Amino acid sequence: MPPLREHYLHELAELERELIALGKMADEAIRRALWALKQGALEEARAIIRRDEGIDEATDALLQHAIQIIATQGPVAGDLRLVSSFMQAASELERIADYAKGIASLVVRLGGAPPGGVPETIEHMAAVTRRMLSEALAALAARDPGINLRLEQEDQTVDVAYAQLFDAQIERMEGDPAMVRPGTFLLWIGHNLERIGDRATNIGEYVEYIVRGVRSNRHTRTSQ
Repeated sequence: MPPLREHYLHELAELERELIALGKMADEAIRRALWALKQGALEEARAIIRRDEGIDEATDALLQHAIQIIATQGPVAGDLRLVSSFMQAASELERIADYAKGIASLVVRLGGAPPGGVPETIEHMAAVTRRMLSEALAALAARDPGINLRLEQEDQTVDVAYAQLFDAQIERMEGDPAMVRPGTFLLWIGHNLERIGDRATNIGEYVEYIVRGVRSNRHTRTSQ
């Protein structure tokens, strides 16, 4: 293999490694934020907020690396799809980490664990969305476009759970005015988890684009 081509493939592999590492950082932020919520661990929540800057820096470094590859190697066709999809997936992961940071911020505002503990619905949403993220990253590494449909199905499960959380918290708030503030924060936490599921689904759509060169007809989720 010509040295230039070998170097090019090495750069692509390194970019993918950076993306997978970023995904692990985002997942770890989610895990720790949920632990802080359950334990009422304010110092841990504050630490998650501080560490988000490191995730932002890792995202910026990946994007700069990708731009350098495009500028110096001139990828075409499939390779260009690969690099651009990695860039978009990195942006999704950065936003996922932001949602984890948002959960940590809500733990701080709550002043500890929520009254009555963490609703089972939130724990269920957290388990499903973390699984979705793991599956999306594994499919990215395996170039498995079949993940798209599976993520869509799991995302619907998350949406249903969020609707259940919403109804339950509204009922609690109506029955007890003291629950209005913590109930509102729990709804925001549920919203953040629902958005994590959406972003993981987006990554699945990028896998399909890498492999097939077409985007799903489904609308990519980009709202807040």
